[in-house]
Amino acid sequence: MIISTRLHGLIDYGMAALLGGLSASRALPPPVSRLLGAAGAYHAGYAALTDYEGGLTPALSMRQHLALDAAGGAALLVAGLAMRRQPDAARALLVGLGITELVVTAISSASPRQGPGQGGGPVARLLAQDSHELAHHVGYPPLDTPKPVAEGLFIVDSTLEGALGAVLGTRMTVIRLPDGGLLLHSPTRFSLKLKGELEAIGPVRHLVAPSFGHWTFMKDWSDACPEATTWATPSLRSRGQVRRSGLRLDHDLPGTAPPEWGDAIQLVPVPGAAGFTETAMFHRPTETLVLTDLVINLESPKVPLPVRPIAWAFGVLSPDGMPPPYLRAIVRQRQAEAARAASRLIALRPERVIFAHGRWFERDGTEHLRRSFRWLVD
Repeated sequence: MIISTRLHGLIDYGMAALLGGLSASRALPPPVSRLLGAAGAYHAGYAALTDYEGGLTPALSMRQHLALDAAGGAALLVAGLAMRRQPDAARALLVGLGITELVVTAISSASPRQGPGQGGGPVARLLAQDSHELAHHVGYPPLDTPKPVAEGLFIVDSTLEGALGAVLGTRMTVIRLPDGGLLLHSPTRFSLKLKGELEAIGPVRHLVAPSFGHWTFMKDWSDACPEATTWATPSLRSRGQVRRSGLRLDHDLPGTAPPEWGDAIQLVPVPGAAGFTETAMFHRPTETLVLTDLVINLESPKVPLPVRPIAWAFGVLSPDGMPPPYLRAIVRQRQAEAARAASRLIALRPERVIFAHGRWFERDGTEHLRRSFRWLVD
């Protein structure tokens, strides 16, 4: 075999990025774009579940992974031959991608040296960088401490392990409600020091998981603040990982803000396929829109060098500020509803837009948001 599993992992994520980038091209007809977007999400999904150097969790063996590679390549090849109503150039692209996938599969090793189930690590180990050394580089210091943004509005910058590098910057938004209590939107990692600093601002009364990917630190906060009410995007409680964690979820986020929040916040759910919803929050007093993953705006110097081409192809580097292709594909499955929701967010004319990853929009939020949503709103 010519291609090691380590190199195959880099090829996997590169292929997912390529497919996702092509799916955003306006030069391709919509049926081909949708197919490429789904293929990109498919590749990234099972790569993350494979027991090899590029995986995050050992759900699939490398042999199973290669079987899925072969199936994906064959599907692209067959689609290119079968879509007779599409332009010849688009069909040739699908055939070429399918053949490339089959060739790479045929010459790849099925015996990884490392992986999540063999004492190895995630994609970060492909980069051979220490997460502790990267934490301050990729994040926005000072970390894990409240920083004022506007009256009654704070952010807490932190870091976590991410699929695109050893560590990824992440962000919690803290809103002081009219009753003086605090709402923690997308809680970051817990510490007693941070809890004490927040309680100096106000009591922690609400913990919010606004999307599928932003709940993992909620249990620590809920255990430390048992009087706080927990809120989550609909369908989150049905996920097996959430149930196994023991996280208490008191309420699903409704379509309108609950009375307990004192009419300071407007909610706008943005739907997608497979139960996905990200619930956006607009803080009326400060004209601030708060998101998690619908905008990702990573600054190039804060992304590890080997990963920058993938991040660029995904469209998550500044100033593009888009979500990754797999999330765009999920949201596009409910295109009309999601586009209406995105248009509502733009119509709110936020002065600033805060989100979980990358450089947030401190001013001219409406114009930046319109640019970031160009994949969804024409």
